[in-house]
Amino acid sequence: MANHTTAPSRKRNAAPKKSPARRASKLTHPATRQIGTYTVPRGHVSIGVPAFWTLRQTNDDLEVEAPSGNTSVIVTAFQRTSDASSLDARDYLKHFLETAPRNGRVTVDPASKARAAARYRDPEGDRWEILFITNGKTLLLATCNTNGSKPSKEARIGVEVLRSMKLKKE
Repeated sequence: MANHTTAPSRKRNAAPKKSPARRASKLTHPATRQIGTYTVPRGHVSIGVPAFWTLRQTNDDLEVEAPSGNTSVIVTAFQRTSDASSLDARDYLKHFLETAPRNGRVTVDPASKARAAARYRDPEGDRWEILFITNGKTLLLATCNTNGSKPSKEARIGVEVLRSMKLKKE
């Protein structure tokens, strides 16, 4: 008779199960609600567009608007002329804030030559988030305007849309 030995079977630990509430909260994060990304025809600018929000493009602007109409993100592009120096987002933000009607103090995020942002409220109580992005040749001015309260779901999604904007280096 032949002796047969078998290797001891390995005991696998089952992976811990996630609770349904934890799984559901992960799926409702604003970044995961974006149904798609819109890329302009030249292919160098893209922006996330949430489900049920309206996207409009004109010759000058790109607008993403909430279904209620209380929150919108508007993106405007500027091109450098051949004789001008490289575009600097900090300079444009500074000039914008000097001319914008605002009430109270402005919160400015740390800025660089390629990206500058600020938040403030205007005299009517609307909340604004401003973002300038540049690659040296193209400058994008993106504004998120909401007349809803800051912690509202729609306002948070509007800010996520603003922050989803990308500008490829040319």
